[in-house]
Amino acid sequence: MSNNIMYILLLFISFGANAQNLNDYLSEAAKNNPALKGYQYKYESALEKIVEVGSVPNTTFGLGYFIQTPETRVGAQRAKLSVGQKLPWFGTLEAKKESAAFKAEAQANQFDFIKRKLFLDVKTLYFELFELNASKAIVHENITIMNTLEELALIQLENSRATMVDVLKIRMEKNELYNKLHKVEQNTIAKTTAFNLLLNRAENTPLTIVENITLNEKDVFNKADITSNPKILQLNNLESALEKAALAVKKSALPMIGLKLDYVVVDKRAMDNLMDNGKDIIMPMVTVSIPLFSKKYSSKQKQLRLDQKAVATNKSSTLNQLHAIFSKASRGLSTSKVAIKTQEKNIKEATRAKEVLFAAYETSKIDFEQLLEIQQLKLKFQLKKVVAQKQYAVQKSTLEFLTKNN
Repeated sequence: MSNNIMYILLLFISFGANAQNLNDYLSEAAKNNPALKGYQYKYESALEKIVEVGSVPNTTFGLGYFIQTPETRVGAQRAKLSVGQKLPWFGTLEAKKESAAFKAEAQANQFDFIKRKLFLDVKTLYFELFELNASKAIVHENITIMNTLEELALIQLENSRATMVDVLKIRMEKNELYNKLHKVEQNTIAKTTAFNLLLNRAENTPLTIVENITLNEKDVFNKADITSNPKILQLNNLESALEKAALAVKKSALPMIGLKLDYVVVDKRAMDNLMDNGKDIIMPMVTVSIPLFSKKYSSKQKQLRLDQKAVATNKSSTLNQLHAIFSKASRGLSTSKVAIKTQEKNIKEATRAKEVLFAAYETSKIDFEQLLEIQQLKLKFQLKKVVAQKQYAVQKSTLEFLTKNN
């Protein structure tokens, strides 16, 4: 006996260790989801872009050999080595780096937004699975009740206190319950597959779903917090990136400075006492590249101004969309709270009505038709409560997606 008890205890400990809650699933999704990983790589690529655009142009090296050597006073020129570096106008590279940094930050915001959306998808499927599991338990409970009622009706039939019609009605109700149970089980399989795929794991991995959802009356969601939503922050950073890009284009239209150094190898002449005989030549130079034809720069600036207007318009539109979602989710949250409380009251009333009918059994025959009607009502109220709980959780998750950082 003691061995059996130990086995049961170990089984429960093992189950508790492997069981996962919603936060565990969210962490796993953030770690394993392929789409999210893709956006992470894009962000890392955008960070590397900052280094690229902040680099000066390539340094040029040159080597020349005189086939026909030019003669100078101190000897013939044999070869020439040169090194040159062009430098953009002051502040050009810095403006490009700042623009790339804002773009990288915008990519990080996109990553955060996709992560929030992923979490919302995970939560939505999770609470849909809660609804299915709770519905399955309710249907099973009602099938058990129908079995009990069928046995009672058969006993009453033998005592001529019920009819065969009562028995058949109970059996038909049982058949409907089994049909409902089959649909719920099939939907559960489909939702479980979808949930596991979001977490990028085997489709049939077992899940641990919460058995009840409790209301939290202290939940507060502020519409103004939508301005901190990653999608809005992304558009803000894109605006800043375009501003810095416009500044970089403006500076690119200014002269580019070039530094160059030539080194000429000179052969010695066959002359004695010649001053600086065979002395090599060193010649530093400064060049200026002036963009005389600057139409491309003015055109680029016009493009950037139009892009800024497009981003500003997009931000206004996105804010309106998020506000609309917020308002709808807020109303849905309030409606679902009322629905849960209403169905709880209805379930209590249906239970009391059922108790009254059974109490009358002691003095008269059972009215199975009324009993079935009450049981059907109670089933409907139970399923409605589960749906309302799911809707409450999903609407709350939507408001968190809009206003809170996960």
